[in-house]
Amino acid sequence: MESTFQWNAKTKVEFLKKLPSRERMAESLGFKPEKFVVIYDKRLAKHEGFAKWIGDFTMAYPVGAGERLKEVVDLPSHLKKLMKIMGPFSSKSLALVSVGGGSVGDFAGFVASVLKRGVPFIQIPSTLLAAMDSAHGGKTALNMGEVKNQIGTFYPADSVMIVKSLFEGLPALQLQSAGGELAKMALLEGGTLYDKFKAALRLDFETIWNLLPEAIEAKYKVVERDPFEKNGERQMLNLGHSLGHALESYYGLAHGVAVGQGLIFAAQWSAHQGYWRDPREALELLQGSAGFLPAKEFVKKHRAMSRSKLSRYISEDKKLTDTRHLTFVFLEGVGKPFRKVVTLESFLTETQRQGWTYV
Repeated sequence: MESTFQWNAKTKVEFLKKLPSRERMAESLGFKPEKFVVIYDKRLAKHEGFAKWIGDFTMAYPVGAGERLKEVVDLPSHLKKLMKIMGPFSSKSLALVSVGGGSVGDFAGFVASVLKRGVPFIQIPSTLLAAMDSAHGGKTALNMGEVKNQIGTFYPADSVMIVKSLFEGLPALQLQSAGGELAKMALLEGGTLYDKFKAALRLDFETIWNLLPEAIEAKYKVVERDPFEKNGERQMLNLGHSLGHALESYYGLAHGVAVGQGLIFAAQWSAHQGYWRDPREALELLQGSAGFLPAKEFVKKHRAMSRSKLSRYISEDKKLTDTRHLTFVFLEGVGKPFRKVVTLESFLTETQRQGWTYV
């Protein structure tokens, strides 16, 4: 699959077999920059194809991927080093390119948004999760200590180039993490995306790769209804995240794996509240080909979290509307999400009822 999609007025999404040449990137932008500056995950230097590709760029800035990269106190140091690499430039003479997973894309996107008040930006995600999720929609983010994503901008990439060769040979954990995001989009979108997700015997690389275009299109449908998070529609993309973010932080889970576990919680709470009459098929899919665990099996493997500890994690989450309420995404069925403000107490009580937490 090698193709180009114009998902919206701003961002072009391309599916490529191999890393793009300068000419291909210039074509994607619609003009030829004098300088390409590449911010990339330094671990990619071990990838033979990438090592050869990055050697053609004199302006390259390797970074350590992970939440530490996004720490706002380190931003001035990064900017000073980048400015030294770039030298004098105008906002129209330079394009910034990000090659990495979600943390690298968040960081590079923020930098692109503030340099000269915005320079052309290309995202080349190197994880399937980033290719499906964080590379799209224009949200950039930096962290304030342990509190994630508190500083940011809306700055959609001009081009997202999804390169198949970067994903080949990914470990099973990355595939499962991407599977969590794919499951979320399938439950939100329903229709043919859910049908294809349901038909998959297992979420191997080729299955996820072939479903990427539909999953990305489903995300853009939501984003375009609420591009700057003003009317609440974009909050639908938080399905599975309320508990998922806490699990991610407490257990050190990969983001997509934590979201997958959060989907099980959301489906079961939706059923307990009487919103979703029969979520059994979806739960079987989440626990089958997607490989996520029901609460009892999860805590048997990882140990349960205390209710007070979960409360502290939730208190730092952006979905909290005030100190006692949060916006939760429920499901009335596949393709039928809705938002509802719930009390923090009811959320904590439900996690205890399902077995995720203890008093």
